[in-house]
Amino acid sequence: MLTFGTRSAHIERAIVPAEQDGVVYPVWFGTNRQPNAHGDGFTGQRHHSVTRGRVEVYVPEAHRFGETGSSFWQKLKRFDLRDDSLRVQHVERQDRDPFFAEIRNALQFARESGESPHALFFLHGFNVSFEEAAIRAAQIGFDLKVPGATAFFSWPSRGSVAAYPADEASIEASERATTEFLIDFTTHCGAEKVHVIAHSMGNRGLLRSLQRIAANAQTQGRVKFGQVFLAAPDVDRDLFLDLARLYPDHAERTTLYASDGDLPVHLSAKLHEAPRAGYFQPYTVAPGVDTVAVPDFDLDLLGHAYFAQAEALLHDIHDLMRHGTAPGQRQRISPAVHDGTTFWKLRK
Repeated sequence: MLTFGTRSAHIERAIVPAEQDGVVYPVWFGTNRQPNAHGDGFTGQRHHSVTRGRVEVYVPEAHRFGETGSSFWQKLKRFDLRDDSLRVQHVERQDRDPFFAEIRNALQFARESGESPHALFFLHGFNVSFEEAAIRAAQIGFDLKVPGATAFFSWPSRGSVAAYPADEASIEASERATTEFLIDFTTHCGAEKVHVIAHSMGNRGLLRSLQRIAANAQTQGRVKFGQVFLAAPDVDRDLFLDLARLYPDHAERTTLYASDGDLPVHLSAKLHEAPRAGYFQPYTVAPGVDTVAVPDFDLDLLGHAYFAQAEALLHDIHDLMRHGTAPGQRQRISPAVHDGTTFWKLRK
């Protein structure tokens, strides 16, 4: 059950025991969504300011790697009817100082455990509610065993496939809020490295944020990420190629994942009558960006959430976050060439 309040206990560990079998995984957030009328969540409407806080997500003992929950028929097929659905248990709004204090506590715990304290920042795509964004961020952070803190920014997506045009307008209108939160989080969270995963339409927010950071004399050169992962970017291919120089300027390494089984990005290309950076062909290859072609893992009907579901891909992201190795030195990655274009291919 979702609760909303001002719980003040410090979260000193990335994972704390739950009353039920399983654990509670905290994810910290920023959002420019409008709080709902009941005060127990956020809507798909825009708000004039950014709200910070923490979401506690319950991860059941039966959780399966790469999943946020299974249908009854999926569980019946596996002869395992245990509850495996991640769900939000508590949402707490926070002022800026306690927000960063809690994150630094989580990073300090990682440091005391012998880990290099890292933070993971997730920027979701279209057709995503606030609660869905929190659950996905928790699933990614939990499965990747992030040694520190996981955070996300939730722009006001309407959470509906039919609202695609409205989401396009919202992600564009959220550029300033996204940029300011990303800069603040990266420069004040205290992590040795901040890694970024942007999914689908969220890549538009990240790309525009980098453009704003580079154009501002006060932030130019101040923001540097560890690994940047561009998952199924729903971005105009020509615009991406024009601005792709921004990624190597702000990240140790940037990896673009694209799949020919990605129906939403394919449909976006048809809708806009222009190729998207996150679709298979034409392959989008830019200097300083490692393009990795991902096979169709056939994990869902749309083939759009493979970045967080496919075991092989999650392991590749995990290895990159910890070691930052080049594609040719990573497992399941092999070179590929198509019509004279050189890129990389992920094996199942």
